[in-house]
Amino acid sequence: MKRVLFAMALFAIPMSLPTSASAQGRFDAAICAGLNIGQIDGDGAGRYNHPGLRAGVATSFALGSNAESPWRMVVEVAFAQKGSVVNTGYDHRNITLNYVELPLMMSYNFLNNRARLAIGIAPAVLAGASVNDDGVENQPLADTYRRFDLLPLIASVRYRFADHLCLETRFENSMLSISNRQGTGTYRIFRDNKGTFSRLLSFGLAWQF
Repeated sequence: MKRVLFAMALFAIPMSLPTSASAQGRFDAAICAGLNIGQIDGDGAGRYNHPGLRAGVATSFALGSNAESPWRMVVEVAFAQKGSVVNTGYDHRNITLNYVELPLMMSYNFLNNRARLAIGIAPAVLAGASVNDDGVENQPLADTYRRFDLLPLIASVRYRFADHLCLETRFENSMLSISNRQGTGTYRIFRDNKGTFSRLLSFGLAWQF
């Protein structure tokens, strides 16, 4: 957990630098928190049944010279818990993967800047993995998860319903395998890209300033 907090603080420092420009509307910032519901494709279970937490900080800036442009670049750093729960009757397994993410998204503001659509990628570093089989820690399996998840695709929708408070939902889907183990017929993009892939729904609140 100390490594997670250190990494988030390291990324948060440069994100706080443009505050002098925020009064001009070119930059904004936000603090986000919410709940993740995840699954892992290729682990034998097919439901969004793994709860987790999400928390982070973000900034966005206008693209081009127009500070009021609806097109913005969004940069975040966040702690995100992913994983899955496998319960097949003979296999009871809980997989928890703790990541530090750096989402990079292109966004479009509408409804007088109250709503925002964004798409991009969310490369992540694995800060810790835990695999529990029927109450017993399975460290060899936990060690098979890769240190980096370099190409999760991400899409988000945010709506600001008060001066600073926003509701947000997002979807993430890994395009590269998150484990060194061979998957069972699950692949992304092309058939040789087999393995296990994280999928995630997230719901939360953001305080934008």
